[in-house]
Amino acid sequence: MVQMAEFGGREYGIAVSDSSTVFAYLANPSKSKEIDMIMVEKESQSRQILGTPNLRRLVIEMFSVFDRCQRGSSPDKPLDTASCCTFSTAYRSVLYNAAVSHNSTEFMTDFALWSLYEKLWFSPGNSSICADLILWANQSFNFVKEAVENAADALDPVSGIAEEFWKGVAITLLTCNFQECIELLSLLERTPEIEAFVGMLNFFDHENLSDEAMVDRVNEWKELMRENMANGSYENNENLKYMAKLLLGEERYLCSIAPRVLNEWWQYLPFYVLVKNPFAGHSELIELASECRYTFLGDEVPEEQDVFWCLVAKDDTNFQQLVASNPWLAVHLVDLIHKSTQDPEFALMRRIHMLDYASVLIMHSPLWEIGAGYLAACGIEGLLRLESHIEGIYIEDDEMAEQLLELCEMHRLEDAKSCVTNTMTIRYLKQNEWSAALAWALKTGSKKTIDMTVTRIVSSSSKDELAALRVLGSISSNSVLSLPSLTFLYSYQRFVKMMQSGDVLGCVQHLIPLIMMPGVPTQYYYDLFDYLIAIIKEDGRTGIRFSKEILYELSTFLSTFSLDKSRELNANYVKKVKVLKKMVMLKMADSIAKGIACS
Repeated sequence: MVQMAEFGGREYGIAVSDSSTVFAYLANPSKSKEIDMIMVEKESQSRQILGTPNLRRLVIEMFSVFDRCQRGSSPDKPLDTASCCTFSTAYRSVLYNAAVSHNSTEFMTDFALWSLYEKLWFSPGNSSICADLILWANQSFNFVKEAVENAADALDPVSGIAEEFWKGVAITLLTCNFQECIELLSLLERTPEIEAFVGMLNFFDHENLSDEAMVDRVNEWKELMRENMANGSYENNENLKYMAKLLLGEERYLCSIAPRVLNEWWQYLPFYVLVKNPFAGHSELIELASECRYTFLGDEVPEEQDVFWCLVAKDDTNFQQLVASNPWLAVHLVDLIHKSTQDPEFALMRRIHMLDYASVLIMHSPLWEIGAGYLAACGIEGLLRLESHIEGIYIEDDEMAEQLLELCEMHRLEDAKSCVTNTMTIRYLKQNEWSAALAWALKTGSKKTIDMTVTRIVSSSSKDELAALRVLGSISSNSVLSLPSLTFLYSYQRFVKMMQSGDVLGCVQHLIPLIMMPGVPTQYYYDLFDYLIAIIKEDGRTGIRFSKEILYELSTFLSTFSLDKSRELNANYVKKVKVLKKMVMLKMADSIAKGIACS
């Protein structure tokens, strides 16, 4: 999307991409080459939503269930019904808690949607559809509680029974919450009409719908309603008479009342099925759901755009597209459907939903671990995307870096591992935190990175800092021998510690082998040569004696050094080497003259 405007003779423009970046520019038409452009990070809607504590809790709890489900299922064997229902119950419990915490109708709709799917398609099917729908209504329609409270408050001993009271009664009846309906009616003065209606509601037991042996009992209940109507049991109470006709399924009443007291057509479905065909099977349910929906909505919304209709009709394609707008619902419901059916179509949708959802989470730093968990569950494609995200993620601290490193090692993401360890190495080098930098460099396993880190430490750290390098104390002799730069640093630290302690003889005995150590990078010699020059100058005053053998070996090394390193040495280096060679030769001549024995 691009927008432009002109103000005060200057032109402004802004372009918003689908990513998280806003490009903006400011141009002066009188100076065609003068364009100032800036980039501003915009906060996506999903990131803003994830910033709320309650939703972060939902995301974390949903992942906890997902992780258990992932570990408790097999990629090539469907979940059994009992396990599927167990995980489904855990998921909808999280959704319900989120709805209560948010006081949100949207989350409660999510809960109702999940619960209906569980009743119709996850459950073992040993109860009737109508009984399942009634149980679903009793569990999912939390607005009934508010309606009951409002109805009770509407009763006034002075002004009488308000319309709000009868609206509450109607809501409890139309949602099949018969017990709440009875409790509301019990607040009224006991009359023959109320006793007849309450008696009829008490006669009904939804469990009878699931028992073939109790079919006659259900028919007796319907016959009792007809007898009450024929006997004029409700003639003195028009409201009860109206509701009795609803229970008898009279079309005119069914069409008129529900849209006035309920918000959604699917809230009306359990009652509609109960009064129309309480023993309906799946095929009859689809037809009844279509009638109920049309009664409530007419032709306002096409069926293929109605997620509850697609759920009831088992229109999987449209259902998956519609739930995609709600990622935390879509990811887990489609995943559980796939695990219970092993349907390839759901496998594809599962991967698409999960990859997108995980990418949003991993870019929201407090939830990156959860995003990584989802990506790891998406096979090779998920791991490739995980590696890409890790390479671009901002690492907040050592704890996060260690977790990322562990994740990389677990899934063998070598490029991402190098990115993490190199990032931390460079970060600590910039901060002059040498021990931490070297510790992370060692974790890279890269000779180039370790050599670079050692070079920076040797060239930039003070002698006190070098002596205090803690990480070297934990390196075994075997490990340091594998890399010349580490071997040098290990020995160089020992030399510095001896120098700080005043052990001059130890310094001499350690410095010369350190200089002649094979494979030492050229740049490390500059300081070492300075130390040796200073020691040789002090030889006469301190009484340090160099054996002819040591001096001869040192002279040979310096001659070879000049030849081997000629292309690497700058003018200062060349000058220093010449000075040192001359001093060594003079010292050796002096030793020979004085007859100093080889030691």
